[in-house]
Amino acid sequence: MTSPALDTLLARIVESGLLEDPLAENGLVYGRASIDAAGTVVNVNVDPELEDDDEQGDDVDHDALIAAVSRILSVGESRWRAIIDEVAADIDDAVDDEPVVEQIDLRDDLEATSVVVFADAVLLAFLAPKQFPDSRILVQLDDDLEVDGVEVRELDGSETIAFDTLDDPLDHISGPDESAAPA
Repeated sequence: MTSPALDTLLARIVESGLLEDPLAENGLVYGRASIDAAGTVVNVNVDPELEDDDEQGDDVDHDALIAAVSRILSVGESRWRAIIDEVAADIDDAVDDEPVVEQIDLRDDLEATSVVVFADAVLLAFLAPKQFPDSRILVQLDDDLEVDGVEVRELDGSETIAFDTLDDPLDHISGPDESAAPA
């Protein structure tokens, strides 16, 4: 069973034509859509952030959610390239001199797989199968599609790695500092 707010959001998304075969379930509206600038089709989840005690969704800004979905799906190639460049640069800076399995530019390895849209933020999920075969890279964008955070998460979901700065996303992946180990 869905809430009236979710039903309204689903109807608005169907009317907009932004998502292929959208469905409403578990507090989300989801479907698939193309990000032309990325040259890929992704899963899109639209999260109105309904609270359990507010199933009517009186505070849901449907217009803001529709605009946010439209904005990320129609992102220009230059802005998309800037996002990819910033993510790759931040991760490259964090790994610095760590050995890399594949000598491929991370920009060429990043594959967008899904998007979660909130009224004031967008979360992009990427795979980088050559450089990070066991992880996915999550990138939070603000409402101006500027990078607001980067997170590397193991694919099995057993551990989430959150960072205070964009300079340290791979400290955890590279393992403990051997010089800090007790003798």
